[in-house]
Amino acid sequence: MIEEISIKNFLSFKDKMTFSFKEPNKSKYREETQVVEVAKGVRLLRFAVLYGANASGKSNFLRAVYFVTEFLFRVFNSKDEKTGVVPFLLDDKTPNEDSEFEIVFYVEGKRYHYYLIINSERVVSERLTVGKSEKQIFLRCLNGGNSKITFNVDLSQIAKEHIEIDCLANMSVFAAYRKANVTVPELQAVVDYFSSFMPNITTNKQVYEYAANVLKGSANANLKQTILKDLDRADFNIKDFSFIEDNGEIRDVYSIKIKNDSDKTFVMPGILQSNGTRRYIGLDVILHQLLEKQSFLIADEMENAIHPDLFEKIVYDFLTAENNQSQLILTTHYSGLMETITLRPDSIRFV
Repeated sequence: MIEEISIKNFLSFKDKMTFSFKEPNKSKYREETQVVEVAKGVRLLRFAVLYGANASGKSNFLRAVYFVTEFLFRVFNSKDEKTGVVPFLLDDKTPNEDSEFEIVFYVEGKRYHYYLIINSERVVSERLTVGKSEKQIFLRCLNGGNSKITFNVDLSQIAKEHIEIDCLANMSVFAAYRKANVTVPELQAVVDYFSSFMPNITTNKQVYEYAANVLKGSANANLKQTILKDLDRADFNIKDFSFIEDNGEIRDVYSIKIKNDSDKTFVMPGILQSNGTRRYIGLDVILHQLLEKQSFLIADEMENAIHPDLFEKIVYDFLTAENNQSQLILTTHYSGLMETITLRPDSIRFV
């Protein structure tokens, strides 16, 4: 689970900003489902909702989180490709300075600290430590324009050289490690954790396409039945649906029960379903995947195109999941969410 994320000189964040999941007040309210003790004395929140005006930085914070977690495994074909970093542009100095990211997180009770300094051309510095003592696993820095990686783990010299050769100036040590035919427990634990993160999904089309790929054919039959039950409770009149891959494209059809016409069932193409219906199906699939994987998700304005009651249900189902270490950060303009009794006050953030 993530403890805190720090950002400096990226998009609208000029100075260092730290977002923390640490429980601030030891409240007993809903602690059985919304607080997880990842190590002795370390209690982390599972949920955070960000409120703020347009252009206040909510979406940019999510972009920053997505950038650093996606960059870990991004493989470039050439050292000349740009890293994708966008520094703070409303200043004379910062556009020419490096961006900085830090993530403190726990995997199986162990505390890890990842630190990245990067600009549009290359990684300037990269470091991973473990434990309260910050024992160094690797340190990467520039040496005469080239990356020099120092490992403090059990790794053969050949493997070290192989990772160093594969690690282009514009990519992470983790991306190079994944290409190497070696296993380092200290690195693999981190790779497995971040690999389980849910993808950054924003548009209605992306949400629905994700669900279609998860449910296509006969895959995930149990999940499909769960989604159908949720659709029934939401009163969509959907009796069944199917996603079929045809020449690389996914076709979707629905069986619709018309309750006021002798309970007849008709079949219609998915394209005729409303945007709200398709988005709700997508979000419902994403929620169940998030809980099953005990993973991490960021979601920008999740309530778009769906009824407030259904949005509240999605959040409620996440918040009431027991024995689960999944985490969710979402932005919203829906103030009614703050009035739900299941929301801990320390999960509400204002930007």
